[in-house]
Amino acid sequence: MNTTPDTPGGGWTLRARVREALRERILRGEWQTHERLPSENQLIEEQGVSRITVRQALADLVADGLIVRVHGKGSFVAPAPVRQELSRLQGLSEALGGQGREVLTRVLSLGQASLPARAAKALGLPPGTPCVELQTLRFSDGQPLSLNSTWIEPTLGASLDKDTLAQTDLLTVYESTLNLRVTRAVVDIGAALANARQRRLLAVEAPAAVLVVERTVFSTGERPVHFEASTYRPDAFSYRLELAR
Repeated sequence: MNTTPDTPGGGWTLRARVREALRERILRGEWQTHERLPSENQLIEEQGVSRITVRQALADLVADGLIVRVHGKGSFVAPAPVRQELSRLQGLSEALGGQGREVLTRVLSLGQASLPARAAKALGLPPGTPCVELQTLRFSDGQPLSLNSTWIEPTLGASLDKDTLAQTDLLTVYESTLNLRVTRAVVDIGAALANARQRRLLAVEAPAAVLVVERTVFSTGERPVHFEASTYRPDAFSYRLELAR
């Protein structure tokens, strides 16, 4: 968050003055989540500054995650980002349900596939091994949140169905339906530029950086049961990890 003066002498630049004025109004609740801010023309007149100054101030607020800009529609107050704790292994619905968030799942596909190299390595199987591939698009409070590809050991995947997976986290299905005890997961987190499909499904404009989370899930006896690769909108999601020393 940029709240420091923009000039060496300690004074605010016009850009910073507009930015902080808008930030204060957002934080005190003058505009609610998803509510449209005044137009650029209105802000120009209201603040007495140029269009480029208004656009720079709005760009700063986008970078801070306070607003989102929709081409042709304007600027809107961004919802508070979803935050998931890394202290426990949970499915998304399980983790966010306690926060009062509504999580919806759209099953894009579920069917037979061959393990790609990265998933095969994580599962300790040869590339090309038959598996079940699940692709989902998940939403939080009505907004696209993550695009997910999961490669499941064939003996487990064969008993899954789309209707159940649209309503329930996969980890919960393992435990409640398949009587499988999930014990741990290995998680890798990185960043990448979204490809065309990811941009379209996550409703982000190019170029767009995304959060990439890969997770290998294990059951009793250190048996790897699935490998998943999820792409999150970084303005809508974060992980939180508490460390003790």
